[in-house]
Amino acid sequence: MLKTISQITAQKKRKNRCSIFLDDEFAFGLDHDIVLQFGLKKGDVLTDQQIEDILLNDERKKAKDRALNFLSYRDRSEKEIRTKLKEVGYEENIIDWVIVELKRLKLIDDERFAHNYAQTRMITRPMGKYFLQRELQKKGIEAELIEQTIEKVYQEKDQFSVALELAQQRKKRYSNIDEIKAKKRVSDFLIRRGFNWDIISQVLERWENLSA
Repeated sequence: MLKTISQITAQKKRKNRCSIFLDDEFAFGLDHDIVLQFGLKKGDVLTDQQIEDILLNDERKKAKDRALNFLSYRDRSEKEIRTKLKEVGYEENIIDWVIVELKRLKLIDDERFAHNYAQTRMITRPMGKYFLQRELQKKGIEAELIEQTIEKVYQEKDQFSVALELAQQRKKRYSNIDEIKAKKRVSDFLIRRGFNWDIISQVLERWENLSA
């Protein structure tokens, strides 16, 4: 069925959107960029397939804009983008298109994200391999990439060195309490930060050399 564009007007509340009227009746809203992309103007005759293509492109544009806004705050993993778009109701085919487009533009890159995320976490909240691995898993990073990322991060400073520095900082807090209790609190803290008992034992063996 053919329909004729009888009017195109700018929406008052959403400046970047236009209202499209077909055969003198409101049909749908479109992003201004989509109107320009398809060169739509009053008097154009559209088929059902053309209308479907126009609406598909508009939906893709809205989803992409939502993803770009999400990315504007910080870098995101592919899983985070997918989850966000799914939460607001976009269908899988739209989400897949957005992901491909963002990868093409190099706006999402899980390898870059994983490395930057891991480095930042080791600066702001140093932790053991287990916890870092778990956090990257939650971000949707693939197992092989997690392994590579962790290997790189701990090449710069190994787990024992990280745990030792944390223990030194914690020991200062407990300088006025019994040594046994202090050791217990430090070891409990290191466990909470994801270090295994082998590393914690090595740290405690150096207790006397930890600056207090």
